[in-house]
Order: sequence, then structure tokens, then C-alpha cells
Amino acid sequence: MNLFSGFIFDFILILFPILVYLFYVAYRNTVDERESKLADTIMIFSVLYISLRCCRGLIDGLPMIMVNSALILSYVKRNYLAIIITSLVIVIYNYLFYHDFLLIIITEYLIYYVIYVFTYKKISINYFIVFFSIIKLFFMMLLVYLGGIYTFNSYIGVLLLCFAFCLLMLIIIYLMDEANRILKMHKSVKESIEDKQVRTSLFRITHEIKNPIAVCKGYLDMFDIENLEYSKKYIPIMKEEINKTLLLLEDFLSLNKLKLNKDLLDINLLLEDVLDSYGLYLMEKRIKLVKNISLDEVYINGDYNRLMQVFVNIIKNSVEALRERGVIEVKSVVKGKKVYISFKDNGKGMSKEILDKIKEPFFTTKKNGNGLGVALSFEIIDGHGGQLEYRSKEGEYTLAMITLPIINI
Repeated sequence: MNLFSGFIFDFILILFPILVYLFYVAYRNTVDERESKLADTIMIFSVLYISLRCCRGLIDGLPMIMVNSALILSYVKRNYLAIIITSLVIVIYNYLFYHDFLLIIITEYLIYYVIYVFTYKKISINYFIVFFSIIKLFFMMLLVYLGGIYTFNSYIGVLLLCFAFCLLMLIIIYLMDEANRILKMHKSVKESIEDKQVRTSLFRITHEIKNPIAVCKGYLDMFDIENLEYSKKYIPIMKEEINKTLLLLEDFLSLNKLKLNKDLLDINLLLEDVLDSYGLYLMEKRIKLVKNISLDEVYINGDYNRLMQVFVNIIKNSVEALRERGVIEVKSVVKGKKVYISFKDNGKGMSKEILDKIKEPFFTTKKNGNGLGVALSFEIIDGHGGQLEYRSKEGEYTLAMITLPIINI
């Protein structure tokens, strides 16, 4: 019973640095080759140190067998530096017990290396552990015999030690393989999701570009050079479709490489310009515009065109969400060193699921939308050191709140 409990204690000690290593790899998720090699080396030498420092020889007069676990891990990780150093340390350790049999000890560990070299990629590591344990059993029996220990209990103890060592090393390798399998599966799933997102994005971009190009091609097919007066009416339509395509591509590129040309500007004046431009459009749509904008000058360091793009996008989205008796309320309030600009409509609102996804590029609930406007608006406001926040209640309202830092002049 003492032999069994002692071996379990040694097993737990050896397993501890291995678990730390696996947690580290799992935390990092993926590591490059050099970092992985370093982590392997630290883990192996930690196992070697703990086995030498804390494990015990379970049979009087015999070296502890668990010190060989570091060597097996070196072979598992194919770490040749660790193999050489670990083998050398274990040979020295065994020499402390068998002063007269150094040549036999060196021969034993050379045999392990030769077997590994000749069976590399030909047999699994589990078979290597079994061969290792059988050879270890033979040499331990030989050294016990040459050392003059002839008791039956010693031979049985050596047999049990080698069997238990083989079993526990197989368990450790199994745990490591399972952990690596789970990590690889997680990485594959993550890569699959990312690949799917890329393919979906490319599909949507292709779909959006194909439509205006198809329209242009149709009108070019109908273009009659003999009847220029009749064909000229197609030109504005084709220009509009080409501009749509260019705008779409510009928005798509801006998501990854946003350029802001900042200058000192009055944000309230910019907001008035946008609302004045869309005043007639809102009247035609029978949408009531409620303005609550201060006449005071509020200066920020911003990109006029990009901020206008954000305001226009929010207004357009509000218009498309409105039903009869639609109302859009626009407010501008200064509090402290920030200006708060809000756009609130009484449209159909959004569910929590949609609200959680509106930041995602290409996500859209519109039939003909491309899903880039809101994502780009978030990036533009973030580039100004501000915040864009959406709040909504399905069937009642949607509120877009923009916060920007102001400059005191």
C-alpha cells in the first residue's frame, strides 16, 4: 500500500508542471515555433527538477524510476537538447546508486536513444513508452542482481515499479494528446468561423457590385451610336450606378483604412447644414423634424465630410425605419468638455439581437442594404475620440447618441 500511495504522490508531482504547461498553451491558444520550443523545454526541466527534488525512491537502495518521466517527455516533444541534458543528469543520478556499473547505465540510455532514432515516425509514442519500460525493467533487474540484492521482494517491487511507471506515463501522454486535440479542434473551429465570415463578406461585396455593373452592361447593350439623342439618356443612369459602386468600395476600404482630415469646425453649424439639406426630403416623406440645437458655437477637431457622412447615415436609417406620422428629434447639448448629439425616431425600433449586431460589417436588415454604413459610422466617431451608442425598443423608438470632445477657444 505504501508503494502504491507513494507512486500516486510522485505521479501528482510530475503531473503538476505538465498541467501548468497545458494551461499556458491553452491560454495562448496558438504559439509560434520558437515560443513552443521554449515552453516545452521549461516544462521538461521543471519535471526533471521536481522529480529529483521531491519524489522518493520507493524501494530502499534503488533509484526512483519517476525521474525518467522527464526523458520520455523529451522524446515526446522531440527536443534533442532536452534529451541530451536529461539523459546526462539521469545517468549521473543513477551512478550515485551504482558506482561500479557506469558503463551499464550509459549503455541503457544509449539504447533508448538508438531505439528512438530508428523507430522515429515508424511507431507511436505509446509503443516507445512500452519498449522503454521493458528495457528499464531488464536493466533494473540486472543492476539489482549485480548489486547483490537477491530478495524476492526486490524483484517483485522492480516489476511493479516498471509496470506502474509505464501505465502512468501512458496516462500522462493520453492527457497531453487529448488537450492538444481539443486545442487543435478549437483552433480549427475558430479558423472555420473566420473563413466563413471572410467568404460571406466577399459574397456580399460581389453581390452588391454585380447589380450596378449589370445595369451598366444592360444600358451599354442598348446604346445605339446611330441614335445618340436617344442613347444619351442612359448616361446619367450609368454614372449613378458607377458612383454607387465606387461609394460601396470606398466604404469597404474605409473600414480597414480610415483616413480623417481633421480641422477646427463648429459641430452645431455642421449639424444645421445637414438638417437643412434634408429638410425638403423629410417634408416630402411627411416626416416631422424636431430640432433642439443650441445657437452657440461648439468647436471640435474633426473631419467635416466624415462627420456629415455619419449624420446622413443616421438620418437615412431613421427615415427607412419610420411609418406614418414619423418624427425625428435631433438634439445637441454641451456638458462639461463634451457635446452630446442625439437622433431619436419613433420608428419600428430594433430587437436586442439586432442591436447587438449592428456594429458588425455587412450586417443589415434592409433588403437592398450593404451593412457598411453603421459599422463605418462607429469607426469614424471612434477616430474622433468619441462614442456612438444605439438604444432601441422594438415597436417604439431608436436613439443614436454621439459623444464628441469639444475644444475651448
